[in-house]
Amino acid sequence: MIDFLRGELAAAAPGKAVVNIGGIAFSLEMPPAQDDLSSKVGQEITIYTRLIIREDELQLYGFRGEEERKLFNLIIGVSGFGPRLALSLLGIFSVSQFYIAVLEENIAQLCRAPGIGRKAAQRLILELKEKLPKALSVTELSAGQPAKGAVSTIDEITDALCALGYSGAEAAVAVHRAVEEDEEASSEELLKKALKSMARD
Repeated sequence: MIDFLRGELAAAAPGKAVVNIGGIAFSLEMPPAQDDLSSKVGQEITIYTRLIIREDELQLYGFRGEEERKLFNLIIGVSGFGPRLALSLLGIFSVSQFYIAVLEENIAQLCRAPGIGRKAAQRLILELKEKLPKALSVTELSAGQPAKGAVSTIDEITDALCALGYSGAEAAVAVHRAVEEDEEASSEELLKKALKSMARD
């Protein structure tokens, strides 16, 4: 197994990176980074990797830290979850945010990731709730702790929209638009704005 690559970041785009090591360029698929890797093009970088072998191809996946790779491996071990959905989740959540969402059984929060509906979120919780505390140390969870108060209103509205039959992705986009439109709006006002936005779409 290729544990990590260390070399010059030759190119970067959302969800992609190319690392040049001694004239050999390695192409990697990565979570859509919350901080843009393109600012590091031309610099030396270390990327932790997971090689997945399929019948007709070899695909190398890259991660900013070992804990992110460990979480990726746990997610793809869940029934029905492949690399695409795992990257989608890692593009939305830090390791600690995902850990808390699963342990608190926060379906609305998990539904924020593209491609994740209520049933998929419930399956993640069922299969990972006991595994996560054993797999990830306190040190690995120390960064990126979310402020609960900051997300509780968004969670409630997203959950309400999911209960009305909208997908997690649709609900997340609508709530994001509503918050951007008026950050000071109450929960009721944000819900109305989100519903209006979805009706327009």
